[in-house]
Amino acid sequence: MSDVDIATKLQVGLPTVRRVLAPPPVAKPRPARPAAERPRRRVAIIDGPSPVDVHVGRQVRLYRTVAGLSQTQLAEAIGLTFQQVQKYERGGNRISASKLVQIGQVLGTPVTAFFEGLEAETETKQEPGIMLRREAIELSRAYERIASPDLRQSLMDLFHRLGDKLIEPAAKPRKAAR
Repeated sequence: MSDVDIATKLQVGLPTVRRVLAPPPVAKPRPARPAAERPRRRVAIIDGPSPVDVHVGRQVRLYRTVAGLSQTQLAEAIGLTFQQVQKYERGGNRISASKLVQIGQVLGTPVTAFFEGLEAETETKQEPGIMLRREAIELSRAYERIASPDLRQSLMDLFHRLGDKLIEPAAKPRKAAR
């Protein structure tokens, strides 16, 4: 049967039939590069996690904590184990795009929020700020529950005074009078 007959019978174009029936081209073997020139793949266990993965993980942790969810609750909502969520938050494992979208939906956060501040952090290599600490978030929630504006203002004044006191150099202890 000729290639024209096959093309007519299958109702496909003649070039398609010829391409299928043609023998595969013989690939020329590429010359192997010396081992020293071969770029090594980045491995998180050896090289440490990528700064981008660490930043995104911190942001996930921040938004999860603000939403009041535990790692277990978030993991169940996105179909993972809490250990996997821990790895995501540490930056040890990369979060796939589909999982990041799921996490954003569960936390009520746009995906872009997980990347906010990334440029500034990679330029300055900053440590996570105080707002990533659980105590700061709990303190903020408790403060928001205080109904009295006067009491809230008094607490703010107290925090400012305490902060100023801690910044001043420590006073030298007095020697006891004889």
